[in-house]
Amino acid sequence: MIPDNIVEEIKSRNELVSIVEQYVTLDRKSSANYFGLCPFHREDTPSFSVSPSKQIFYCFGCHKGGNVINFIKEIEHVSYPQALQILAEKAGIALPEPDDEGWRRRSELSKRLHEAMLEAARWFYMQLIGNIGKPAQDYLRRREISPATAKKFGLGFAPDNWDALLKHLQSKGFTTEEIEASGLFKKTKQGNLIDLFRGRLMFPIFDVLGKVVAFGGRVLDDSLPKYINSPETPIYTKGRHLYGLNLAKASRTDNLIIVEGYLDVIAMHQAGIDQAVAALGTALTEQQAILLRKYTEKIIIGFDADAAGQKAALRGLEILAGKDMDVSVLMVPDGKDPDEYIRKNGPERFHALVEKSMPLLDYRLYCARRDSQTDKGLDIIEYQDRACDILAELDNGIVRELYADKLAAELHASKDIVIREIERRKLVPAADKNKDLLKQQLRQRQMDLTRKQEENKDQITKEEIYLIVLLASYPGCWLEMKDKPSPADFSQGTMRQLFVEAMPLLSEARLDSSRLLDLAGDTVIRGRELKELLAKASMQIDDILGSQRETKAARLWMLRTRMKQLLINKKKLEQKLNEVNEEHETRELRNELLKLSQDYAHLKEQYNTEF
Repeated sequence: MIPDNIVEEIKSRNELVSIVEQYVTLDRKSSANYFGLCPFHREDTPSFSVSPSKQIFYCFGCHKGGNVINFIKEIEHVSYPQALQILAEKAGIALPEPDDEGWRRRSELSKRLHEAMLEAARWFYMQLIGNIGKPAQDYLRRREISPATAKKFGLGFAPDNWDALLKHLQSKGFTTEEIEASGLFKKTKQGNLIDLFRGRLMFPIFDVLGKVVAFGGRVLDDSLPKYINSPETPIYTKGRHLYGLNLAKASRTDNLIIVEGYLDVIAMHQAGIDQAVAALGTALTEQQAILLRKYTEKIIIGFDADAAGQKAALRGLEILAGKDMDVSVLMVPDGKDPDEYIRKNGPERFHALVEKSMPLLDYRLYCARRDSQTDKGLDIIEYQDRACDILAELDNGIVRELYADKLAAELHASKDIVIREIERRKLVPAADKNKDLLKQQLRQRQMDLTRKQEENKDQITKEEIYLIVLLASYPGCWLEMKDKPSPADFSQGTMRQLFVEAMPLLSEARLDSSRLLDLAGDTVIRGRELKELLAKASMQIDDILGSQRETKAARLWMLRTRMKQLLINKKKLEQKLNEVNEEHETRELRNELLKLSQDYAHLKEQYNTEF
């Protein structure tokens, strides 16, 4: 746990507008707030608002809201502690470390390895733009990669020298342990360290937060091996990263495109297709699929059209489909990779290919037809067998029938016969199918139970939202109010607990809009995140107040809240009255209802008199 005073220091040292402007172009369209296009959903008219005085943001389109920590958490798709770590580093604040010597040593080594990787990337880049990098410069020109694009991706050049990088890192004070752990060097039989990358174009591999964690290197001719890559290190695991994701995550498209190579990603970004990433190897891993799922539900796989590329695409499709993602396939003609196709045909033609990406089901049927080809043409029997098996896996009967119609036309067969064959395959073997159905039912039951546990059904009213937001926005109100709000003025459950936690801060005049959102945490109430409701009300509170004094407005909202709670309680008693039969219970409930009605009438009279 990070102490509250450090959290507050991190927030105070990271001014929200300046942080948001690293991701969003903001304009000041009112005296109080900045506006821009929301980074969390696609829109043409700015609805994303940032309040410098309250240090909170809110989007009136997608309803996301919060403080600077929430913003980093959402924009970087990281956990709360990771968001704090990012902001702490920006502000130069050292977070307290666990009382674990082993953890501290690993943490210090990781920090030094990140520094070594950054220093190596800078050194490779300086070699590229200098005279020694002319062969790599010529190669990039032939591949039509502009200097601006090379700089954007941090490309570099490793001279054909046995220990140039080694000497450089040693001159910067890196120890032998750190140098060996970096993965940038290998040992000779004599036990000496030499540079791993020599005479190669260098591709820094960044993690999703933009830190260099590894490198790939390509030869400038046709010699082998064409590529070598960093081995796994304490800061790099190949199957957990995606090349280019640090840039692609900022794309305003609703999908990500997975391709094979570094140069494919670079060429696509240069062509304006800025959602491209590479899997750092032909086989997509489970960890990479989980990482992708954080940023989008729509994935396009753009592996090469050769046999190896198609097999890699199928493996990736199976993994992604297992994560309930909307998957399609980018078919690049003539066995070309995206980089080669763009250079030959231009960005516009490639954009058209992306628009025509083939849905997963169509692609599987395409592969079934391709794999059923013989020297004599299409083997109809083989093709219908493969295709019917694929369609029998579908749960959606309408989609199954639509594709059965297409298959029947291809096979020149009756649609009814094709549907009967698909249905027959769905039932065989029956025992296995029953097991699968039971598993689905159990999984659905567990999901329903989890959702019921997580969904908060507590009451919430706009009156209590505005009251607590007003008290947080204007701390002096609480001290000036003679008749102060109490927990009983708030709905039972979430809102009452929030007010109870806020009371000590109110009494010390330490509650503000940002801290109120921290108290709300990740609580969901009636299907909405509480902090988003509070952020929206905080953005609106000044307009609602108008010229009215804050203390008077607080008194007004308090009375409204009390009246609302009386009405809620009255409704509950009326429902209870309809359910009881005993005379004495009925009498007691009627007396309670009478008392509530009298209290409500008194409050309403007081409200009308004062306002």
